[in-house]
Amino acid sequence: MTTDTTGAASGAERWDVFISYAREDYIQAKDLHDALSGCVTADGAAPRIYLDVSRTGGTPLGADWQSFLEEALPRSRHVVALYSQTYFDKDVCQWELHEAYKLNPPEGGRLIPLLIDPGAVKKIPYLVHRINWIPTSRPHWIDEVCKVLGLRAAETRPALRFDTSVAGAVAGHTLPPLRVTGSTPEGVSPWPAGATVAISAQPPTVELTGTLSAPITESTAVFGDLAFRTPTAEVRLIATAPGCEPAMTAPFPVRAPDEQPSWDEVDRPVLAARGQPVFFPDGRTLAVRDGRTLTFHSAEYEVTGTARLRERPRLWARGEHCLAVADWSGRVVLAAPDRPVRVVDLPTPRGARFNVPGALAFAGDVLHVGMWGGAVWSLSLDSEEPELALEHRSGVQVLAADGAGLLVGGLDGKLTGYEDYAEGRAGAERTLEPVLLALTRVRDFALVVGEHRIHRLDLAGGRLLQVTQPVTAITGTLPGGELTAIVDAAGQGVSFDAELAVRVGFRTVPGARPVGSGRDGRLLVLKYPDGSHALVRDGRTTYVSGHPMTVSPDGRLAAVSDGERLLILSSEELDAADGSADPGSGREEPA
Repeated sequence: MTTDTTGAASGAERWDVFISYAREDYIQAKDLHDALSGCVTADGAAPRIYLDVSRTGGTPLGADWQSFLEEALPRSRHVVALYSQTYFDKDVCQWELHEAYKLNPPEGGRLIPLLIDPGAVKKIPYLVHRINWIPTSRPHWIDEVCKVLGLRAAETRPALRFDTSVAGAVAGHTLPPLRVTGSTPEGVSPWPAGATVAISAQPPTVELTGTLSAPITESTAVFGDLAFRTPTAEVRLIATAPGCEPAMTAPFPVRAPDEQPSWDEVDRPVLAARGQPVFFPDGRTLAVRDGRTLTFHSAEYEVTGTARLRERPRLWARGEHCLAVADWSGRVVLAAPDRPVRVVDLPTPRGARFNVPGALAFAGDVLHVGMWGGAVWSLSLDSEEPELALEHRSGVQVLAADGAGLLVGGLDGKLTGYEDYAEGRAGAERTLEPVLLALTRVRDFALVVGEHRIHRLDLAGGRLLQVTQPVTAITGTLPGGELTAIVDAAGQGVSFDAELAVRVGFRTVPGARPVGSGRDGRLLVLKYPDGSHALVRDGRTTYVSGHPMTVSPDGRLAAVSDGERLLILSSEELDAADGSADPGSGREEPA
């Protein structure tokens, strides 16, 4: 009569095997069906087998069985006919055999006769007598059937394994890169091209985050940004791939982050200051913001001055020696080591209700402040009053110093160059996009991060290159010297260089944003929505603090708060337990 499949014979759906049998031979047909179901196809998938009375792959209830057979036969790759004496007495079986013969190509292979009764040989019609059959009296007849059907035993499919062992993890910290490989038994087809490996964790309450599906390249899938959100006593990682035996790690613990580093070690600086720390360009002196109050500390961590903002801080910037912060009201605080702190309230345009700074940019230690209203002010610790450098009619979103000139990104989405801003002469103007998020100079290039694209302007040749953002719904961007970091709302982040090549990719908590960097952007500090901070070294989260923290521009020092005091220590000490260490150079722009 017939076989098993996986659904109705409609559209492009088809079966791998169609079993044609007499009703009296159902037991043998069902045994064959079960044996083949334990195999896999060349690409590792379960075979689709048509057996007419199968609940999962047979003729649907209520369907016209003859019409269904007429459709199912031509949509089956192979037809296995169970030759018995009864088989050749059945009209339906003879019809199926005849149709299968017509579908059989000259080279054969589509019609596979299986002799289950030696007495049936005398009844085989002359038409199909020349097609070799496989007698079930042979010791390994099922292996012969599987071979001609292109099936293999499921237990011989490629087996996944973790090449990287996991002894333990810390909640919120990125795991070292995990490599999953597949061993292919002799004679078994290798992994299909374009296949992927998926990774999950048990129990699910541990909340595994990161890129959970990775492509297979040269028999290896690499997971580089995995992390757990919840401490759990016993966790297993599971890797799966189509047609492969899954792999599972040995159980390991995910522990809570370590307590605050010890405050009691001899010669370790501890500041009796609370709030958000910010290093000066020298990487030693420090400013601390507590609400609207700024406190400045010397390299010996003694208080050297204070200043007060009128509103929340909006922008920070570093010069050669100076540190600047501007609040939402237009008040600017400018400070440098061993110099008096300067507080300037920039003039509000006549008739304007707001005086919001759009961007800060240093040329050496001369600070330029671009306002939403269009004014660009210049001031320094040596000047008596702020100087109106130029008026940019479309307002200022982003700003960068270009030698003796300025680059201004307006609220109209256009980038304008001023070769000599003292004379107010505008140079070339280029249309970018409405929302501009950051502008920085890297060597002879100006990099502009927009809402949808990244724009690179060759300052020497004037060529503008624009590429689509590698992430969307951006929540934060931070130029860090050689590398610029951007993070989207889902917590996916990248750091790219002046060639617009992504150098580092990472995953973090949704809603996190970059607030500090060191080592030319290779060391990042992220602020989470709950107010905690994380240290990300070369794309891996290696330390999480429930309170504010920052790193020095050269990446050597870190300042970590416990809510009441600040601990100053080597940044390597924060992630020493994670095995990360590699100081370098960089820049930071805190929130």
